[in-house]
Amino acid sequence: MLLVGSIGAQQPPGLQPWFAAGASTASITWFSLLGFGARWLAPLFARPRAWQVLDGLIGLVMWMLAVLLVRHAFAGA
Repeated sequence: MLLVGSIGAQQPPGLQPWFAAGASTASITWFSLLGFGARWLAPLFARPRAWQVLDGLIGLVMWMLAVLLVRHAFAGA
């Protein structure tokens, strides 16, 4: 909420209501889709193998982010 509020405060006064409406709509859409998606994917994630694959993908993304951060740190030094 703090981040969205600070970004919204940087918008021109005439656009702030539109920003708030867009952020609210995006939030409602995201959490609705998250709920419906969880219900739809529940049978898939009833299997332990699906959780292992998901954990592996998350781990891969985390490692890629770590490598990019280290590479950026050394490039800027």
